[in-house]
Amino acid sequence: MLPDYPLPRFLLKKKPMPILEEEKSRPEPTTADGNKALADEYLAKGRIQHAITRYKKAARMEDNSEHRTDLGDAYAFAELSVKAVQQYRRALKSNPKTPEPHFGLAEVYVRYGRWQAAAAEYAQAVDLAPRNPFYRYKLACAYIQMRCAQEAITQLEEAVLLLPNDGFYHFELASVYADVRRDDDAVYEMECAVALCPEDDYYAARLGMLYARTDMLDRAADMYREAARINPEKLAYRALLADMYFSSGQDERAEMEYASAAGIDYFEADFVLRARRYMLGGTW
Repeated sequence: MLPDYPLPRFLLKKKPMPILEEEKSRPEPTTADGNKALADEYLAKGRIQHAITRYKKAARMEDNSEHRTDLGDAYAFAELSVKAVQQYRRALKSNPKTPEPHFGLAEVYVRYGRWQAAAAEYAQAVDLAPRNPFYRYKLACAYIQMRCAQEAITQLEEAVLLLPNDGFYHFELASVYADVRRDDDAVYEMECAVALCPEDDYYAARLGMLYARTDMLDRAADMYREAARINPEKLAYRALLADMYFSSGQDERAEMEYASAAGIDYFEADFVLRARRYMLGGTW
């Protein structure tokens, strides 16, 4: 079982939750949907215990999969994992054909590193909602953690087919292709991601790294320049651009770029080191 640690005794006695001024004149909801709407509002404001109370009332009024899943999500948000799992299972008992409780269970398992259990639940969600690309992406993430790269690629390829105009899925597919050294496929998918998200400096930089590892140094330099244009405060891009100039024998230009990156901090220096390893064929 997932651990729920006991609270100290002095916290076990329930205290009444404060009522805000704007709520004093609000009529008490008399329906499950009314309590759900109020719970959603509380959750958006970060008032998690108030939200849990209202989701509980909704579930008591209408004990169905939707309200049990909402309550499970609230418990998961509050880090009450065992209670969240209990609610998701009750939701599935009420309606085994709904994907949301499977997804919620998987998300809880991920928090505890239970990747096989998470993958099984994500797979159930995908089976029940096969046209949901995000479910497929999350299943792919679980497969990556389990070192099942081909299974992850299969899910991400399907996600790209379902939502071809979203650069995010192209980027994720490119990343896995690169990890298994399908560099040509990785370059193509990353080019798609950059074309769909032209103002994303990170995507541009990652495409630059792929160009560099496939010996397209001029294209890599173009991408690093573009990344630096989009985000001029990130000096790591200048250092990587300098690497490209130096590798192609343009020593003076390299020296200028290295000088412009002289104020680089520890975190950006680590980014540069990781990028250099990646350009030599490593994983990100």
